[in-house]
Amino acid sequence: MNLNQISTIIAVLIVVAIVVLAAGLSRRFTNRSLRTRVAVGILFTGGIAVGFLSIYAINSAVRITDLLSQRLETSVQLLAEEQLINTINTEASNADRSFEKIEGDVLELAAHWSSLYAQQEKLGQGSYWDASTALTQLEGGKYGNSTDDVSSVYVPAKVGLNGTIVNDLNTSAYLDFAVPSSLKSNASLLAIYAIDTRGITRYYPNIDLASLLPPDFDPTERAYYKITSPLFNPAKSARWAIPYVDATGGGLVVTVAAPVYDGNIFKGIVAADMQLSTITSQIERIKIGQTGYAFMIDDAGRIISMPPAGYELFGINPEAINSEEYFKITVLGEGSPELIGITNRMVAGGSGLIEFPVNGVETYLAFAPIGANGYSVGIVAPVAELQTAIVAARNETAFQIQSAARLAGVILAILLLAAFLLSLRISGRITAPIVRLTETANQIVAGDITAQAAETSGDEIGTLANAFNTMTSRLRETLAGLEQRVAERTSELTVANQQIEQRALQLETIARVAHTIGSTYDLDVLLPQITNAISKQFGFYHVGIFLLDPRREYAVLSASNSEGGRKMLANNHRLKIGETGIVGYVTGTGKPRVALDTGADAAFFDNPFLPGTRSEIALPLLAGGEVIGALDVQSTEPNAFGAQDVNTLTILADQVSIAIQNARQYEQTQKALAESESLSRQLAREGWQGFAKSRKLLGIRHSGARATLLYAKKNGKEDTGAKEEDALPKARGSSISIPIKLRSQIIGTVDVRAPGNRRLDSDEMDIVKAIIDRAALALENARFLAESQKQAAKEKTIGEISARISARSTIEELVKTAALELSHSLPGAEVAIQFKKETEAE
Repeated sequence: MNLNQISTIIAVLIVVAIVVLAAGLSRRFTNRSLRTRVAVGILFTGGIAVGFLSIYAINSAVRITDLLSQRLETSVQLLAEEQLINTINTEASNADRSFEKIEGDVLELAAHWSSLYAQQEKLGQGSYWDASTALTQLEGGKYGNSTDDVSSVYVPAKVGLNGTIVNDLNTSAYLDFAVPSSLKSNASLLAIYAIDTRGITRYYPNIDLASLLPPDFDPTERAYYKITSPLFNPAKSARWAIPYVDATGGGLVVTVAAPVYDGNIFKGIVAADMQLSTITSQIERIKIGQTGYAFMIDDAGRIISMPPAGYELFGINPEAINSEEYFKITVLGEGSPELIGITNRMVAGGSGLIEFPVNGVETYLAFAPIGANGYSVGIVAPVAELQTAIVAARNETAFQIQSAARLAGVILAILLLAAFLLSLRISGRITAPIVRLTETANQIVAGDITAQAAETSGDEIGTLANAFNTMTSRLRETLAGLEQRVAERTSELTVANQQIEQRALQLETIARVAHTIGSTYDLDVLLPQITNAISKQFGFYHVGIFLLDPRREYAVLSASNSEGGRKMLANNHRLKIGETGIVGYVTGTGKPRVALDTGADAAFFDNPFLPGTRSEIALPLLAGGEVIGALDVQSTEPNAFGAQDVNTLTILADQVSIAIQNARQYEQTQKALAESESLSRQLAREGWQGFAKSRKLLGIRHSGARATLLYAKKNGKEDTGAKEEDALPKARGSSISIPIKLRSQIIGTVDVRAPGNRRLDSDEMDIVKAIIDRAALALENARFLAESQKQAAKEKTIGEISARISARSTIEELVKTAALELSHSLPGAEVAIQFKKETEAE
C-alpha cells in the first residue's frame, strides 16, 4: 500500500461519513439522545479534520518525492553518459598514441634511408659491411647472409648481384645503426624491414630470412608494398595494411609502411610489423557496468578486438571463421538498423554516444576514432547498469513509502477505533450543561490549542472535559509532526525556488536589455546602449558589436563599453572576415565560437587594448539568414561562459540582430518618407500655382453678410468685382493672419479681424484653425476635381476629332476635316496644312 492508495482510502471514508451523517439528519437526528449526538459529532468532526490533513500531507509528500526522484534520475543519466564519453575518448587517445609512435618511427627510418642515398658514393664502398663478401648464393640462385650480421639480407634469384646492387646494399647496411634501437624501444614491434624496388630485403632482427623464403619470392607483390608505392600513394604518406594473424604465433599483426625516395625517384619502402596484442588487451580490459565491454574495428569495419558478447550483438558466429578468412569478415551491414548506422559512422571517422534497444534492453554505444590509421573504438553497456543508483533510489523510496503507508494505516485505524470507543464512553457521562466546556472549546477554536477543560466533577461533564483534553493533546502532537514534515518539504522547495529565481533573474536581465534595444532606432545611439546594457546586466568587462563593411571584407568595431574598446573605436579597429580572431571566424562561418581559455585557442586574437581577456565568446548577428556582424563578449575569468550563458547570449544576439535590422529599415523608411513628402509638397505647390494662374483668383474677402471674390487684374493688382468701400471691413479691431497649410505646404493665408479691438480667445482660435484645416482639404479636393474634369474634356475633344477624321476615306476629305476641327477647337485661329515637296531639303 502506497501513499496514493492511503489518500484514496481516506477520501472514501470521508465521503462515507458524510453520507452516514446526512442519512442520520434525515431521520430526525436532533431527536436522538445527547450521547448519540455527541458521539457522532466527535467522530465526524475529528475524522474529517484528520482525513483532510492526511490527504494534504500525503499529496505534498508524493509531489515532492516525485520531483526529487526525477532530478536524481536526470543527474545520474548525465553522469553515466559523461563517464562513457570520457572513457571512450581516453582509450581512443591511448591507442592513437601507440599507433602514431610506430608510424613516426617508420617515417623516421624511411627518411634516414633517403638520407643515406645522398651519401651513397662514400657509403657504398663497403667500409662497414661489404655485400660482395658477406652474401652467399644459396640453393635456387637466391642470396643470403650470415646470422651473425645485425640484419638478414634476401636477394631474389631473378635479381642476382652486380656492382649497382652491391653498392645499394652497402649503403642500406647503415640502417643497422638506427633500426635496432627502434625495435628495442617498441616492445610491440615484431620486425622492421627495408625493401627496394627490385625486391631486395633487409630484415631486422636477423632470422636468416634467405633460408626461409623461396628463390622466386617477390616482396614487391605484397599488399603493404603496393599500397605504399607511388601509384597508390602519391601523397608519400605512411600506409597501414590489413591486419592478419601471424603464422608464427605472433598473434594479430598489422603492417605500417612508409615510402623511400631519392629526390623524386621511388627507391622502396620501410615497413614494420606491429603486434596488436598490447592494444587489444587494453581494449579487452575495459569494463563498464556488469556486462559492458569494448571492441575495435578498422577503417573497413574488420574486427580488431571483439568479445563474445560483441559477436552476438552483430549476429556473427566467431567459431565459423578460420584464421585465413578472419579479416574478410566486416561488421558493416550487420545487426539492427540502428547498429548499422552506428558502424557506418565509426568507419567514417565519427564519434558520439547513441542509445538504442538491443533485444528489448536499452543500451549505450559510445564510439571514437583513432586518427593515426582510421580505426575506431566502441564501448557497449546496458543503460540500466550505468544507472544502478536510480534503481537503488527507486527501491529505497518505494520501501520507505510502503513503511510509512503501513504505519500511517495502523495509526489511523487505532485512532479511529480509540475515538469511537472514547466517544461512546464520554457521551454516556454527559448529564449537565456544558457551558464551561463550550468556553474552552471556543478558546481552542480561536487558536489557543493549549487550553484545558476543567474537570470539576466525575459526572458526564467531567468525562467529556477529560476526553476533550485528550483529543486536543493528540491534535497538538499531530500538528507538531505535520509542521516538521512541512518544514522539511519547505526547505527542499526553497532550493528549487532559488533555481527558478536564478532563471527568472536571467530572463529579467534579457528583458531589460531588450527594453534598452527597443528604446531608439538610431544606430549611433542604439549600439553603445546595447553594449553598456549587456555589460552592466551580466558583469562582463568588455562587450563589442562588429558590423560588416559594405564590401564584406572586414568586421568593423561599431560600439563597445570598455575603455580598451573605445580606444579601438578611435583607431577604426577592424578584423579580416574568416581570418583574424574569433570574430573573424564567426563572421566568416556564421557559427558561434567560445574560447574558455584564450591562451589555448588557436583562433584567439591577442588584442593589446584588452590584455585582461581570459575567455571570450562571439556570436553571429544574422538578418534573413545573412551575417551582418558579430556580438563579442570577453571576460577576465577563464571558463566564464557556461551552457546557460551561451543560451542567454544567443537570445541577446538574436535581439541585437533584429534591432539593427529594424533600425536600418527605419532609416530607409524615414528617407523614403521624406522624399515622398518633398515630392508631394512640390506637386501640391506646382498644382496650386498653375491653378491660381489659370483661374486668376487671388482669394475672397468676407465682411458681415457679404463675400467678395478677389481677381488679379491684367496689371497684376487685385480686382474685387465690387466697390472698394464694400470690400473693406467697416469696423476696426485686432487682426490675425493664419496660413492655409496642405501637407506642410502653405497655399494661402486667412486674415481674421475681430471687432471691438479685442483679441480672439483660445477656443475661437481652435475653431478658426479647425475650419482652415478642413477648408484646405476641401480646396485640394476641388482642385483635383477641376483638373480631372479639364483632362476629361480634353480627352473627349481629342477623341471626337479623331473619330470624325477617321471617318473620311480620301486624303482631301481627311485634310479638310482636320483643318475644320482645328479651327473649331481654336476659335479665331488660322489653320494651314502644307505637305513637303520631294525637292525640299530635310
